[in-house]
Amino acid sequence: MKNYYDILGVSEDATQDDIKKAYRKLSKQYHPDVNPEGEEKFKDIAEAYDNIGDPNKREEYNVRRNNPFSGMGSGGFDIHSMFEQMMNGQRQQRRAPDKVINLEITPVESYFGVKKELNIDILENCANCNGSGGDRHICNHCNGNGFIYQIFGTGMFKQQIQMTCNICNGVGSKIVRHCGTCNGNGKTKKPQKINVSIPPNTDNGDFMRVKGKGDYSNSTNTNGDLILKINLNENTEFQKSGYDLVYNKKIDVVDLIINDSIDIDHPEGTLRISVPKTLDSDKPLRIPGKGYKTPQGNGNFYIKLTMQKNTDIDQDIKNKIKELLKKTDNVPN
Repeated sequence: MKNYYDILGVSEDATQDDIKKAYRKLSKQYHPDVNPEGEEKFKDIAEAYDNIGDPNKREEYNVRRNNPFSGMGSGGFDIHSMFEQMMNGQRQQRRAPDKVINLEITPVESYFGVKKELNIDILENCANCNGSGGDRHICNHCNGNGFIYQIFGTGMFKQQIQMTCNICNGVGSKIVRHCGTCNGNGKTKKPQKINVSIPPNTDNGDFMRVKGKGDYSNSTNTNGDLILKINLNENTEFQKSGYDLVYNKKIDVVDLIINDSIDIDHPEGTLRISVPKTLDSDKPLRIPGKGYKTPQGNGNFYIKLTMQKNTDIDQDIKNKIKELLKKTDNVPN
């Protein structure tokens, strides 16, 4: 049985939050889009998180791990039952490859969660050639086995090694006439609409699995899973920083001077906040508990103010403002 804790690099008593953080870090490191040689490692990471990232599945996994012969009946150890479980496990592990696509959401969509309709092309078995790619003849080099035996070494050090047939690439047959529909690929593209629900607080780099919505695989006669890689679009007024929500607000200096409060946009509605007597635009304003909601508590809402001058003030008015500021000892240099 695979040790999913070792795969994610966490201890057996790690919290669910620790497991999620480890998964995010490793999945970004070994994702095939970033690391072409990390595909197998990425699959192990996804499998590990699928089993211990959910508290209920994790509990079941811990039971199986601590008692590998549980469920074999009360009659004690049964070699036949164990063999059957091993074979079933091997069959279950053989599944179609995953299809990974990018899905962009905004920080506000992450705040509430969002439903998305995806229009994607999946590969399905070519109906014209039934996935064969065309008319095929058995490979004479391997006699249809897909592999050949070669003998290496001399004398008592000879070894017979099974190798993939280099003529048919392990298929056991060769196409003699390509299918006109799929051009010999055995697959055709099929447009598909998929509705998915993105949960609240989804972060950049998170992955979601949609069962059975990927490409068709001839080797398993099933469709693989669709993996959604979340890309957070932060080219908006809002940004996500962990569990904190950040809002970038441009404000006119005149409005800041004459108004005691300002209106701030928030996903849940407009917030009216008081303007502090001392204000430094390098330090964002903080509203506790108005960030992303989590079972452990809410994050904070930070407001980054950027000063801008939109009003053309007449010179006479400027002089009057200076006179007033002199009375309050706030004359600018």
